[in-house]
Amino acid sequence: MEYIKVLVFITCISCSVNNVSMQGYVRLAEVPSFQIHCKETPVSSLLQCAALARASKDVRFFFNLKESYCRWSCTFLYTGSTLMTDQWQQYAIKLLRNAALSKTASVSSVQHNDHSIWGPQYATDGLKQYDFLNSFHSAFEQTPWFMITLDMPLTIQYVRVFNRRDGDGERFHDVAFEVSIDGSLFKQIGFFKGPGMTDQVIEILFDYPTIGKYLRIKITQGTNNALNIVEFEIYTLE
Repeated sequence: MEYIKVLVFITCISCSVNNVSMQGYVRLAEVPSFQIHCKETPVSSLLQCAALARASKDVRFFFNLKESYCRWSCTFLYTGSTLMTDQWQQYAIKLLRNAALSKTASVSSVQHNDHSIWGPQYATDGLKQYDFLNSFHSAFEQTPWFMITLDMPLTIQYVRVFNRRDGDGERFHDVAFEVSIDGSLFKQIGFFKGPGMTDQVIEILFDYPTIGKYLRIKITQGTNNALNIVEFEIYTLE
């Protein structure tokens, strides 16, 4: 009888993992060094935890198998220590190809028109600079925007933005994430209300994979706004 109970328990765990995989999440062996501030709650299963994360449009979530506890809707910072123990397992949308790497970006403006210091090329070079030099900095305007043109239309799953790391992280606020096939007609597929935090890593999971060649972000509220982007990543299925 005890053998049957154990077998059923293992089978249930396997079913939960399979169901989570069907939702697009996979278990990650490594825990990122981000500090996290999450919602937490007891859950009945791993699948319920995944459902909470999916409803919150999270790229990643954390599950405590021993205590059946869930962490989701986290805020991530690029540096610092993470609040994890061996009991916690990390699940995330599978890390796909970063299609934005080394791509040329179009922008509404550049601070002081100095591309050598604040040009958009720094947002796709794969580096995460600490200070505001050698990272993209728009001029101060009402609706600054930043746009990546991919080589071809691709299926986009989620976007990751590394906010300014040395200060003024709150400048990243009320940001619309938009996708277009032709570069003229854009559809909003994500939104970050904010305000952001200094050193924050912002992950925007789309409601469903979206085909696009152009991906644009822009601030939609306020007047004296600036975009400060250390790195901009677009994860696609191809």
